[in-house]
Amino acid sequence: MINKHIKAVFFDLDGVLVNSEVMHQNMTEDWLREERVPIPPERFYLLIGSHKSLNPWAQILDGLSLNMSAEELKERLHAYKAKRLAKVNYQEHLFPETKAVLTKLKEMGIKLACASSSNMSYIKEVLNSDDLVQLFDLIVTCDDFERSKPAPDIYLYCLNHFGFEKEECLIVEDSEIGIQAGKSAGMKVIARKDHIFHLNQQKADAFIEDLNGLLDHLA
Repeated sequence: MINKHIKAVFFDLDGVLVNSEVMHQNMTEDWLREERVPIPPERFYLLIGSHKSLNPWAQILDGLSLNMSAEELKERLHAYKAKRLAKVNYQEHLFPETKAVLTKLKEMGIKLACASSSNMSYIKEVLNSDDLVQLFDLIVTCDDFERSKPAPDIYLYCLNHFGFEKEECLIVEDSEIGIQAGKSAGMKVIARKDHIFHLNQQKADAFIEDLNGLLDHLA
């Protein structure tokens, strides 16, 4: 049962506020087809929720024989996606209820934080696409911490920033890595249900289909 006397909500970004995981996966699959690289597309699901300090590439490439090194593969994929991402209008990828729900939470007097494993320039670009930056009281990236998710550091920082008790804060995540970070921080975690990537969300305390469900937990 979620405590309804919540004073702050900490949101992950990708897969929670913006439907970017699908976008990134589609770009990756396009590149694999164009380059005829024999990697099962679903192996890239391991990157979901991951920070650059983590290294799931050994698992992604396990047992495969490629005509390029792992570093070359990553560089070529990154260059391809960077060119595609430069043309993206992130407002088109925000979940349709995102702005309305964040606005409602602000009206309720709840403090809001965005705590993402992505870099700050990307976070700001996404949030600025629909004037969402102004709705957040705190925006932080795992780049600023010695340990990234699944370590709890970023969420403990959010907690200390606002000075609330753990029971007064709620985390909204989607990935196994992010959910583990929230649970390791000792806070309640609500998972936005994943119906595409088969993410392991079993450690979450509650589940929502979309952000409107979050309001039901706080009613």
